Amino acid sequence: MIKVGKEVLNQKLKNDSTAEFVVKQVYFDRSLSKATFVEIQKKEATNKQNAIPDHHSDEMLHSIQASGGQFTPDNYPVTDDDRKEKEADETMIISYNQINWEGDDYFLHNQQEEVQSSVLIDQCSYKSLDKCQVLTEDGEELGKVKDIVIHKDGQIEGFYLSEGFLSDFLSSDYPFLSVDQSASYHHDKIIVPANYHHSLLKK
Repeated sequence: MIKVGKEVLNQKLKNDSTAEFVVKQVYFDRSLSKATFVEIQKKEATNKQNAIPDHHSDEMLHSIQASGGQFTPDNYPVTDDDRKEKEADETMIISYNQINWEGDDYFLHNQQEEVQSSVLIDQCSYKSLDKCQVLTEDGEELGKVKDIVIHKDGQIEGFYLSEGFLSDFLSSDYPFLSVDQSASYHHDKIIVPANYHHSLLKK
C-alpha cells in the first residue's frame, strides 16, 4: 500500500532521461475509486556549454568583435537569463498508469504521453482532499483526511483520519477509514454512507 502524501508527492521518478522528474500532484476521480492523473515537474539538466546563447548581449558581442576575437562556444556570451530559460521547470500531466511502483522505487515510462490539463476539470486533487471533512450521509463527521492510501494500481484503499470524534476511543492517533465505491467527493467534502463506523480501523 502507498501513502500518497508521504510516499508519492515530491518523489523523484527514475527514468532513462537526463531530465529530473518530480511528482507534484496526484488526481482522483470524484467517486474516489482510483488515482487517475499525475502532475509532474520536469527539469532539464544544463550547464554553461549547452545553455542557449543570449543573442541580445550586443555590448559583449561588440567588445569581443572590437578586440579581434572569434565567437566560439567558450566566449559566446551566455547570461543568467539564458540559464534560467534553460532550467525553467516544465509541468506535464500524465495518466497514473504511466508510473510503475517497484518497492520503494518509482519509475516513469520512457515515452510519456501528456494529456491536456482540461481532463482535470472533473477530477479532485490530493491538495483538495487533504484535511477534507469526511461526513456520513446523515451529517455525522468522522474526521478529516490525514493521508490517502492507494494500491500500486491506483485503487484507493482508504484514508487516515485526524480530528475525528472517535480518536479518543482508538489507541491510534490516526484511525483508518476503509472506503469502497459508495464514497464520493461533493462540495469540498467526502461523503460516505450512514453507519459507516464499521470501516474505521486501528492502524
